[in-house]
Amino acid sequence: MELLKTTILPTDDKALALKLFKHAVYDTPRVLLVVVGTGAAQDSLVQRADKLAGKPDDPRWVIWARDPSAIKKEVGKFKGQQVSLAQTRAFSLSLTDTVCDVIGTAEPEPDLVRILQAYLKAES
Repeated sequence: MELLKTTILPTDDKALALKLFKHAVYDTPRVLLVVVGTGAAQDSLVQRADKLAGKPDDPRWVIWARDPSAIKKEVGKFKGQQVSLAQTRAFSLSLTDTVCDVIGTAEPEPDLVRILQAYLKAES
């Protein structure tokens, strides 16, 4: 798997995972798609989102929280749509750290169009 614009949070160090997550959200001007969990569907989602993230200087980026428990409290602080990590495949964050779209586990596996919609909602 070749990922160019994805930060994969560690699963063995929750403090480091939270630190990396906070840095990506608060310290860098980025539109983020945060992918939650593991499995074949999540692998595919991350790969597709990474491809749609654009060139290195573009503001779109991906964070992959394979163990979402490390970021749960921080996610609860965001404005916008509520995120239940247990029922979420991914969610998009705007430059103002607002949750703009949630791709739920009840939805079918997201295709490129659905992922692009999540990015576009965060950019508008």
